[in-house]
Amino acid sequence: MLTALILAATMTPFDQVVAAERAFAAASMTQGLHEAFLANLAEDAISFQPLPLPARPNHIGQPPTKGKLNWGPAWVATSSAGDIAISIGPWLFTAPENPVTKKETTGWYISVWRRQKDGAWKVAVDTSVETTMPFAIPETVQKALPSVQDKVRPSNAAANARSEMTTAEKTFSAAARSGIGGAVTAQADPLLRVYRNNAAGEGFETTRAMLAADRRNAACVPDAIVTSDSGDLGYAYGTCESIGREAPVKIAFLHVWRKQGNASWKLVVDVTP
Repeated sequence: MLTALILAATMTPFDQVVAAERAFAAASMTQGLHEAFLANLAEDAISFQPLPLPARPNHIGQPPTKGKLNWGPAWVATSSAGDIAISIGPWLFTAPENPVTKKETTGWYISVWRRQKDGAWKVAVDTSVETTMPFAIPETVQKALPSVQDKVRPSNAAANARSEMTTAEKTFSAAARSGIGGAVTAQADPLLRVYRNNAAGEGFETTRAMLAADRRNAACVPDAIVTSDSGDLGYAYGTCESIGREAPVKIAFLHVWRKQGNASWKLVVDVTP
């Protein structure tokens, strides 16, 4: 707790999350995957397995992993209240197949971090997509959102934000029945980042073609909607079930929403593997 308080007093929330993410990854390589996750997951953390489920049971009492999981942050966004953050970056899993060869898998992780009561940051939502790509730990981290002074805010800012985000999710869900890609496009932030298995895009203009190709019709229902105390950033996760198939398919989704200058809410991160 003392370490967290010292960290909070000397570093910005952005720097704190970058440091926490890097320390998490380093622990995975030196202490082991399960030990690192148990130390960094919130008690109520969710991971996609592939649907949203409690994350900690995956690591409690598990034998040491033979493979190695490494990663590093490339893009971090924080709320102006400094209580919610999104961290995104590349990952590499190396699994020994035999003494001669190794199998390597790469992709993008997307983590939602929440500040705890003691000031420490813990992972609240953990998910990733698999994409074949060169792997390298990012030397620098992009500060995704401009610094905003957390001015005096109304006591109901978070409640109002949750109500507004709930409406935004309902609008998305209605549009997703005619296509997930179109639903994302209709509510896209200019900084939108999109993650699918075998595909990822940064920036709305860059992701247009990828979203146009995503014609999956689905009924999407959020399991949880969480907003920052400052009412400017929030996330929702849940399940989308395909429509129009004899055997419906369920997939998880993670949405990160950002409040715009005109008070509307737009999607800044969409993960629908």
